[in-house]
Amino acid sequence: NAQHFIGMHKDEIKQVMNDSHKTFKLNTTSVNPHYNYLKYEDIINEITILYFLSDDDKCTLVRKMYDYVNINDVERELNEKYSKVGKNKWEYRYLLQKYSVELTEGEWFFTVTIKKKE
Repeated sequence: NAQHFIGMHKDEIKQVMNDSHKTFKLNTTSVNPHYNYLKYEDIINEITILYFLSDDDKCTLVRKMYDYVNINDVERELNEKYSKVGKNKWEYRYLLQKYSVELTEGEWFFTVTIKKKE
């Protein structure tokens, strides 16, 4: 899944998720009114994806939350897809822009955040 969501419009994200990520369902019940985002959940694999959106509904940041059963698979995938630049940090280039990928370990789950590199 090398789909690049940053910069993509909300409607396009919905279309791609519908077409290509059948196990994920859009969750519209628990929405935080202070943020503009789409929340997708894969109940089977215990993965949640948040697509944070700008005022004009373009994706600015992707945050994926995983159950710890997934950590070995996710680390292997990150190492294969991206250049490792430090502990739990990777980066990649897409259309001349660099992006950072960071894995953060929480108490109950771990998070992978993808955003434009400053």
